[in-house]
Amino acid sequence: MVSTRMMYLRPGNMFKDFVIECNDQTVTSTGRVANRHTGDGTKTMRGCLAEASDDDRTNHSQKDHVVTHTIVQAGMPMAKRTDRLVCGERVFYIVDIDDVGALGISTIYYAEERRDAK
Repeated sequence: MVSTRMMYLRPGNMFKDFVIECNDQTVTSTGRVANRHTGDGTKTMRGCLAEASDDDRTNHSQKDHVVTHTIVQAGMPMAKRTDRLVCGERVFYIVDIDDVGALGISTIYYAEERRDAK
């Protein structure tokens, strides 16, 4: 018997590879905390990117970060909150994570697309 996972995908919602960049906080010479995302491209994940619904925007947005997209990944969470996901020229800041059922079957990342970060 062959076990397969079937998922309904709309055109353009195919699986994409994302590079995970971790958030490193450093203290500057003036004593301020600066966030810097680092990654060499070796830590990657594959997920399905979709636009966030109105319910996702209201339930998962934070004060300074509005959820614009959701990314669904099979398996346990590979990235954590405040990390960045890079897909080609697009950069996504992870606002919230939902480990569906806490069973490690799939993970939903609620993300904000950042056009100012490169």
